[in-house]
Amino acid sequence: MPDFSAPASDGPARSAFLRVLARNAIANLSQSGAAWLILLFLPPLLVRVLDRQTYATWMLLLQLGAYITLIDTGVQAAVARFVARAEGLGDQDYMGNFLSSAGAVLGIAGVLAAAAVLLLTWQLPNLFRSIPGPILSDARRALIILGWSLAAALPFSTLAGFFRGFLRNEVLALSVVGGKFLGAAGIAWAAYHHQGLAAMAAWSAAGTLAAPAAYLVVWRRSGRTALIALKRITFHAAREFVVFCSAMMVAQFATLLITGLDMPIVVVFDFHAAAYYAVATTISNMLIAPQGAILNVMLPVAANLSAQNSPERMGMALRKITRYATAILILLALPLLFGMSAFLLIWVGGAYALHAAPLAELLVVAQCIRLTMQPYAIVGLSVGQQQRMLISPFVEGVINLICSIVLVRQLGAIGVALGTLIGAIFGIVLHFFNSMPRTDAILVSRRALLFQDMGRPILLALPIILLLSIARFCGLREIPYLALVGVGNIAVAFTFFSCLLKKQEREEALNFYKHVQNSILKKLRF
Repeated sequence: MPDFSAPASDGPARSAFLRVLARNAIANLSQSGAAWLILLFLPPLLVRVLDRQTYATWMLLLQLGAYITLIDTGVQAAVARFVARAEGLGDQDYMGNFLSSAGAVLGIAGVLAAAAVLLLTWQLPNLFRSIPGPILSDARRALIILGWSLAAALPFSTLAGFFRGFLRNEVLALSVVGGKFLGAAGIAWAAYHHQGLAAMAAWSAAGTLAAPAAYLVVWRRSGRTALIALKRITFHAAREFVVFCSAMMVAQFATLLITGLDMPIVVVFDFHAAAYYAVATTISNMLIAPQGAILNVMLPVAANLSAQNSPERMGMALRKITRYATAILILLALPLLFGMSAFLLIWVGGAYALHAAPLAELLVVAQCIRLTMQPYAIVGLSVGQQQRMLISPFVEGVINLICSIVLVRQLGAIGVALGTLIGAIFGIVLHFFNSMPRTDAILVSRRALLFQDMGRPILLALPIILLLSIARFCGLREIPYLALVGVGNIAVAFTFFSCLLKKQEREEALNFYKHVQNSILKKLRF
């Protein structure tokens, strides 16, 4: 692992640092790119070969299964954080005890998750009475297959976190991408040939389990297999893992309240719009994937820096990451927002475009608001103070849930999207006024963070946003309008590079781009 604390003037160390970041950024973006490709090609096929009720039921089953992956995501981040810190401190014994104990805890969690899936399958007809009777039994079989495969994969999050902690994200990318494509191809085949939900779920399960199998192959060749052993399991390490993750589980539970219950709520209260809401959710996920891929590169870096116990340095890191992340978020959101209707028309057809576009636009705006605080969440996790940041996401989740249930009765599915937007606004306000004063391991000016690092990118992009809004209001034809959206996004990117980044940051960005380019060329030559 390179020396992340090396000063900017230390050429070799800085170059090594950029090479590692470039390699891992490519890996993460490749993983997100695969997810994007699947999102682009699979839903249009499914909405055309499945009726709306079957498609809505399938998306509901995926959402129910995804509750297990909420645990997986948090666990990977936790393990990566501890691995990076242990490596920074040079404590291999502690790393081995932690990995072994975490694996044991996750094994127990996998068994409990499998039992929960059985209970949920049993109660599926009572929880979701709108599911049509002819596909109910098939849906129950599909839920068991999806849920048990995810539960079986859960203990292998320890290995995934290990690779993330050592900035070996290419291992995760190759494993996950291969599994995703396998699962997506199988789902498409089963759906096209009308083999039913259970067959689609079986292919999805095969893709899910392909990644852990690949982790095992790489792990056995890593030369570190002695780190995980039954004799290394200790109560102290298991307790430390559980205590650390308990705060993260509260945050993940809040995430469940924020986004994970939207689809079930729509299915219960407005089933005829559930397929449209599923398409809108897919669009908003297009925003989450690439931004998360880029920011996740910084978690081990921030964890390594946190070992120096410097709140000032962590505050500087937070400001810098927030500025970059906000700029990236704007660049990702602009084409989604302003090209939404035209894209949906081409992507899923006129009927879906008409009903899904307003839902998707609201969800993208809500995600933009929520994701502006993602850098703060990552840095807070790296310094081990995530437990001091829990009130905001929990309150956001409760407000989101209450507003969604109240508004869906009045407005239908769009009320659920409005509930997500309202909750996001409350969440960011609470982070600034409640969470930040409590995270004393991060010393940062809230005013500077808000107005300079989050507000300035928005201000720089505002002229293009106004221009695109006027063009949309004037009703330009589709091709000229989409061309204007593309040119506008390029103009925003150039403005960010010229006016948002400092001179040294522009040089770092160019060097980073060169390392990315060299890494890609090496992979292509290979």
